[in-house]
Amino acid sequence: MPRLRAEAVWLTGSLGAGTADEWSDVDIIVVGGERVLDQPLLSYAMPGNGPAGGGYVGAMYDAGPLPLWVDWYWWPTGAPIPRGSRLVAGTGRAGNLDLSGTLDLVGRGTPGPAPDPDVFALAMLPLAAKHIARGDLDKAAAMASMLNAPSAAGVGAQLSVVLSRVEGNATASAAVHRYLDVVRAITAPELWE
Repeated sequence: MPRLRAEAVWLTGSLGAGTADEWSDVDIIVVGGERVLDQPLLSYAMPGNGPAGGGYVGAMYDAGPLPLWVDWYWWPTGAPIPRGSRLVAGTGRAGNLDLSGTLDLVGRGTPGPAPDPDVFALAMLPLAAKHIARGDLDKAAAMASMLNAPSAAGVGAQLSVVLSRVEGNATASAAVHRYLDVVRAITAPELWE
């Protein structure tokens, strides 16, 4: 496994703020470091989600039994760190603004091309499913709609239909299928009809 070399590494998002739950993904800020993703099941770059002079890559990892989503932010040296971030390695202090406010302050990267639709669907499906698990059906339904799911079914069933349309990415698709199966097992059956 490659080692991450950086001036500092921060946990941000819910893990950094100490508000994470069992459905939380991981948000990592790498200050002045290399872009090492190791071996994700899938990944996509969205420079507009990260800081100018840095970058953003979302990556899904096989953390068995369920996939783990990691938001990687490559951060320019000297740029303020979002409030609620926790230093993991290196030195520094968190600033006064949340992640969105900090990105607005330092500037966002130039948007690149849209990710492959199948890769994007595989990335978004577990995120939508975690909203079902948390009981936030409105957020789950909004994400299902964004993925062009049929609206005539329960929100869980909508996600299953989106997954059935994905082509390729067999390993990542199987991991997402397991994720949806777990959420289905712990939520109301009518959401999956």
